[in-house]
Amino acid sequence: MTRPTLQRRAVDRLREWSYAHPRARILLREGWGISRDAAHAVHLPAPFEPVEMDDLRRLRDTACELPRAAVGRLLILSTRGWSTHTVTEATIAHAARCRGWEPVFAMCGGRLPVCDVAPVHAAPPMPCHSCAGYAHDAIAAAGFDPIRVKDLVDIGALTATARARTAALRSVADCDAYSVDSFALGRFVRTSVAWFLSRGTLLDDAETLRTYRSFLVSGMVLREAFTQLLDQVRPDRILVLNGAFFPERILAELASRREIPVTRYEKGFLTDTVLAGRWRAGADDLDPGEATWHAAAGTALTADQLRTIETYLDERVRGGRTLDNFWATRVEDAADIRAGLRLRDGHPVVGVFLNILWDSAIQDKDVAFPSMGRWLVEVVRWAQRNPSVDVVLRVHPAEVKLANHVSRERMADHIATQFARLPDNVRVVHAESDVSSYALIGMTSVGLVYTSTIGLEMAAQGIPVICAAKTHYGKRGFTLDPDAADDYWRALETAVAAPPEAEERARIAELARRYAYLFFFRYHQFLEVVHEEGRSRPRVTVMSADDLAPGRHAGLDRVVDGVLTGDGPVITPATAETH
Repeated sequence: MTRPTLQRRAVDRLREWSYAHPRARILLREGWGISRDAAHAVHLPAPFEPVEMDDLRRLRDTACELPRAAVGRLLILSTRGWSTHTVTEATIAHAARCRGWEPVFAMCGGRLPVCDVAPVHAAPPMPCHSCAGYAHDAIAAAGFDPIRVKDLVDIGALTATARARTAALRSVADCDAYSVDSFALGRFVRTSVAWFLSRGTLLDDAETLRTYRSFLVSGMVLREAFTQLLDQVRPDRILVLNGAFFPERILAELASRREIPVTRYEKGFLTDTVLAGRWRAGADDLDPGEATWHAAAGTALTADQLRTIETYLDERVRGGRTLDNFWATRVEDAADIRAGLRLRDGHPVVGVFLNILWDSAIQDKDVAFPSMGRWLVEVVRWAQRNPSVDVVLRVHPAEVKLANHVSRERMADHIATQFARLPDNVRVVHAESDVSSYALIGMTSVGLVYTSTIGLEMAAQGIPVICAAKTHYGKRGFTLDPDAADDYWRALETAVAAPPEAEERARIAELARRYAYLFFFRYHQFLEVVHEEGRSRPRVTVMSADDLAPGRHAGLDRVVDGVLTGDGPVITPATAETH
């Protein structure tokens, strides 16, 4: 075995270990980044070169020739040194080039006061050496010269001015309401603040106010830089990650004012997939679109399609086809679980399945209740008024099992602060528990969710599901979606007192499975040109950039066409499905 191979294996093992030790991970990454900076300064080979850099250089060396007059200019914002995303963006850039488009990359480059590359468990200080170093080296390896924020503005001067402006902000409400020339910066950075602090409720304490002000400062720097960027590049199209976090949100808001189309993408639920579509303020990036659903809702699944979605839903029970497996060990025996939870025979069970509060998927989704915390408290109070119903609260395992981003606002703590003693008919399955959420589904008479995907999975089994917030699968005809709290309690009481008959349960299950198939196998696009061998270990699978040309890979074609010309979610046509 060669020395480079041994070195890469050692690095891969260290990566896996560090995932569960976020502070150590950042220190290791920063040491790596500083060593690479030093090597570059003295013109020596950079140590511990990630293997994907060779893949990107291969794309650079075989890049398609641009026509004399490019079809258009694609601006790609790649602000973080997240390897899988950066490699995906570089691959899409070469695919766009093969279609006659000129890709232009923009990146952070480091030295913002704070950002959302890492949560508070690992930062500050921000890992600028490794983050900017990886992003720059990967983009350069792919053959592109990225524009950095410091190439556009004086970061130090803008930071000083912005700090002076935000010093007077004394509360979270002040920060939320903060705007610059009618540009609602406070709202645009809030999702990143919650993600960074690993909590959904932003407290009026010193840490939160310091963090929120710093994000506003970083946001003001980026607003000025991105204004200059748009003036300089004059893009025809823009590609961003997610669209909800503050760098992408700021660029997208500025671009929308100039009527420049922005496409947002995100890694999918299944390994090696992405979701992509047109960015619009307030739109849910998990929503496949009303028109597509209308057509899918009226079309029965074929035997092959039904088998495909049933197989996948069964794999989800075991944590299959994803890199974040919360169910590697699980308790599934129904009799043991019922005994452990002291569930009463002959009594209906209401299963309550929670989200993690800091996730961007839950931000700005409140409908019937002001927050998930308030909803949970009211559910417990409802249980207190209905002692004949057993209520099981399943705290999301990712609160503690997502090792690099453990929640700092725990729902069990939230319950404990609100109730000195829980009602006798309320059971809590804590985040640490190995009790399978899917085993709990089998005992559930009525399912309650805020936005969790498990609501879709319950509906696919014909279980009545009530959504308390806006979710992509809500209001599709197979869930109950009250818009007000009073309507919510009426819906719950009706579902418990008069469970749906077998015919209605079959209708719910059929419609939910049609949606699930649309969502997981037509909205999710398989990008076989980028394969994630392990967490943060991407590889480009093609040997030449020519292999990214139109007609070679159907999923890539759809994503790139959506980026360059699309107006809505990227969906696989019903006539072109492969699995």
